[in-house]
Amino acid sequence: MKKLKPFWKGKSLFWYYIVAVIVGMLVGGKTIPVPVTGWLYIGVAILCVFKAINGDVEGFFCTLPYAIFTEVFVRGFARWVPYLTLQYLFIICFPILILRGSKLRTPHFKGFFLLVLFCAMEILNNLYPDRPISVRSIVVNSFALLGAVAWASYNNMKPVFINKVLNNVKIAFIYLTGIVFVAHLTGKINYGLYSSSEASNGLAPVQLSGYLGTGCILLFLSIMNPEDSKHKLINVLILAFCATVMVLTFSRGGLYFIGVVVALYLFYNRAKLGQYFQVIFLVPIAFFIYSYVVNQTGGKIVDRYEQEGTSNRDELVRIGFKIFADNPVIGVGTSNFNTTIKKEKLFSEESGAHNEFVRAAAEHGILGLIFYWGFYISLIVTILRRRQPQKQYAMYFFALFCLIMVHNGLKISLQPIIILFAIATPTPLLKKPNRFVTKELAEPRLA
Repeated sequence: MKKLKPFWKGKSLFWYYIVAVIVGMLVGGKTIPVPVTGWLYIGVAILCVFKAINGDVEGFFCTLPYAIFTEVFVRGFARWVPYLTLQYLFIICFPILILRGSKLRTPHFKGFFLLVLFCAMEILNNLYPDRPISVRSIVVNSFALLGAVAWASYNNMKPVFINKVLNNVKIAFIYLTGIVFVAHLTGKINYGLYSSSEASNGLAPVQLSGYLGTGCILLFLSIMNPEDSKHKLINVLILAFCATVMVLTFSRGGLYFIGVVVALYLFYNRAKLGQYFQVIFLVPIAFFIYSYVVNQTGGKIVDRYEQEGTSNRDELVRIGFKIFADNPVIGVGTSNFNTTIKKEKLFSEESGAHNEFVRAAAEHGILGLIFYWGFYISLIVTILRRRQPQKQYAMYFFALFCLIMVHNGLKISLQPIIILFAIATPTPLLKKPNRFVTKELAEPRLA
């Protein structure tokens, strides 16, 4: 009997993207009721748990992006769903996946033990928190990150596997863009010199920039891939659409993320003149987006990007290191940054650090620097020792992770997955020739 192929086999990439946008618009326009979206979100999370229990690693990672890119919508509208649902999911699933069997008996990245020590400190250094409820959010996010990092440290993600996961990430990203795009069909958006929740369809603009910036970067890398020429036009058109929607949210983070990764790409491919020409090919697209956005916002987008300051983030960094200088041994304790800045009259109101590197120093002192900063230093040293193309792609994900964390702290479930991609691609375990691996890594294809 002839085996039937799954219905998605051989389908055009164009149709995946179109369906993703349409579904996103149905969700964003509330045509699919919010409670239904909330329950579907929970259902996808439960499905991920079952896949982890069954040891279906590929199924777990290919299903997870749809929950991740729905997270920001659910947080905004289905508030009866626990805010940290996916972070708890990571804490549950990654240990299960590790116990079900990792590919290595010993970790290929031993620096993750520094993150283990930091997470232990997060618990031990909060015996007398000023806001006990704030501790839970911080600790849960830290342990969710640890779960992803621990799994990645014991596993090597093969290129074909990564491609399948990234395909689903791109589709989920386009679906989220559809959710946001609905707001622009009404024409009732008042643009100002700040991130616009109206233009974000009621979603948190700063968090949204992490999701949208990541998706645009993946589309950019697909466009730059010379082996994926048949999808180049559709990728360019979708990138133009998604980037326009992202810029119109007036959150500057996403565009900054793209700029840094593009700069890294040009650096790593500086000897390939053809790659530079491909970037130049995108300049007219960028000019079109710029012209459209300026016209759509009455020129306010220009004022937004010319606006000085970083929404007090630089001031919070300065305050964070002052707290560190005043409490150098073990800091002020987990979650106490928020209250300390108000209590010590360092800031006019309670606020998070919006930067995990600064928070680690302020709340945990020199030990926080050793454990938390040491983890990232050991990771970047490990990445720099890899051969190409593993080094190049890991650096993109590492830089993106750090940029999102500096921009908004550790708050969204996409971040642990980004750092996972940076860790789980060690060069020594890849036995294929570099030429083959480069093609596989750079050319996401639908499964």
